[in-house]
Amino acid sequence: MDDFPVWEPPVFASEELHLFAMLDRLRVTFRYKADGLQITQLTAQLPSSALSLGGLLQHLAAVEDEKFTYLIAQKRPEVLLELTAQGHDPFAVDSSQTAENLYELYDQAVANSRMITQQILENNLLDTESALDFEGQFLSVRRIVCDLIEEYGRHTGHADLLREAIDGRVGEDPPQDFLPSWFDA
Repeated sequence: MDDFPVWEPPVFASEELHLFAMLDRLRVTFRYKADGLQITQLTAQLPSSALSLGGLLQHLAAVEDEKFTYLIAQKRPEVLLELTAQGHDPFAVDSSQTAENLYELYDQAVANSRMITQQILENNLLDTESALDFEGQFLSVRRIVCDLIEEYGRHTGHADLLREAIDGRVGEDPPQDFLPSWFDA
């Protein structure tokens, strides 16, 4: 198993470690699909959709902030609030944005979420209540993480189609040596 990429989930580990490793694998795959593009490429859309890779970077940065910063750590979600201020659609890339801004926004949001993940694992918080409630019943942190895995699954598929239309990049996994700045093995 020495030839496995560091972002590949473990072969044997606890359920908690597998859960977060699957999330990280999706994050790395999504980031690879969006990596190395200019702003015109990040804002490119398919004829059938308003989605763009830049919009997905922004949206997932907001979702990371909502799920980890707000619902799990119960702190002020600055990325989410800034992106949704005055009715701004997080999927829509502002004309003043640059590729570097979009990558930094996403990478920082994931880095923050991964710090919160460490706290979850160190303090055994996966089965504690989050700040999200439905009719007085609070969802567990585990449920929030599972929801985020589902969100990444959907949007990584979108990113796959968008990237293939931009420059033909295809494939299930990034190269073994691809590591975003926030990934620490």
